[in-house]
Amino acid sequence: MRKILFITWDGPQTSYMEGLFMPIFNEISKTQPVEFHVLQFTWAKEEKIKQIKEAATTLGIIYTVVPVYRKPIALVGSLLTVFKGISFVQKYIKKHQIEIVMPRSTMPAVMVNRLQRKNIKVIFDADGLPLEERVDFSGLSKESKQYIWLKSQETKLLRTADGVITRSQKAIEIHLTTIGEGYRNKFSVVFNGRNSTVFKPDFNERLKTREQLGFSPHEKIFVYCGSLGPQYGWEEMVTIFSEYHNKNNASKFLILTGNTEFAEQRLPSSLKESIKLISVPFIDVPKYLNSADIAFAIRKPTFSMQGVAPIKLGEYLLMGLPTIASAGIGDTESFLKTVSECLLFEHSDQQRFKKASDYLQTLDTIEKNQIRKIGMQYFSLERSAKSYIESISKLK
Repeated sequence: MRKILFITWDGPQTSYMEGLFMPIFNEISKTQPVEFHVLQFTWAKEEKIKQIKEAATTLGIIYTVVPVYRKPIALVGSLLTVFKGISFVQKYIKKHQIEIVMPRSTMPAVMVNRLQRKNIKVIFDADGLPLEERVDFSGLSKESKQYIWLKSQETKLLRTADGVITRSQKAIEIHLTTIGEGYRNKFSVVFNGRNSTVFKPDFNERLKTREQLGFSPHEKIFVYCGSLGPQYGWEEMVTIFSEYHNKNNASKFLILTGNTEFAEQRLPSSLKESIKLISVPFIDVPKYLNSADIAFAIRKPTFSMQGVAPIKLGEYLLMGLPTIASAGIGDTESFLKTVSECLLFEHSDQQRFKKASDYLQTLDTIEKNQIRKIGMQYFSLERSAKSYIESISKLK
């Protein structure tokens, strides 16, 4: 039995641990002789931690939470947590006889860079391009001491890890420009997966949920599920829906988000009666997606977005939902460009809104089974687990 320690650093609002990683680890353990341990560094509140612990117990994951200090200020508290965390991680590895350590992203990389790595293998989950994402969306300067130091830590682990996993082939190419072509063989792309027996079309659920929401069976329902902010295409979604709604009054836009305030502040007055904002627990997301006819997976295609694999796109495809998805996001184009049932939204195309409008006129003729087949190919739990198993098996 190989023991794998996954180390992650998460804010209080994320659900990646219980919603994404733990189900994948559970799926891997169904066919492989592995035992997954998770150390989650977080400043989440006790209620949130309780939910994660319950998920871990259900999925057979050995879970430990480590509080992140936020005082005297967040930066100082984080650094204090990191350097105390090094000793904690080292002791945990020894106590539980861990064989493989899998740090996710930057702060865990800082800790693992300082471990005594005798008799352990390291798979670095580079998970996107997190530092570049902070440059693109949070104002972090590439000339700042913070960026330069964190980048040096990331680069060090990219070089010294026994394996590196990313969410896109584009991310691999970007990392190789930093560390050199000679490291290519240690890299693998892994897939973000969802349970396809949960995320699936259900006509009865569709009718029940529509009735609950006050939508008629004949209305065209647009849906967006996820975070809201500058990078999530708010203006594009509203423009596309507004143009359709002006010609097709029997249409609504359902937004499932934890950040309803962002949307409320930006809702056009003319659409307030046609846009419904709700926050729902992750477990209820499939129910609400079932009510929809068309989904948005729009994100601003900045440099950092080449490294991501939007899991919401996977949810939409598994549900068989026609989807308008941004080009330039991870490897999305490599498979969506062949899927005529979905639309690749080219942000630089002067005709992008007209093309979206033309696409929406074909909704009634779209074959949803074909969309689900693509979802199963790229976003099922089984496909995700297989990609992780392949990356683990590369370790010598």
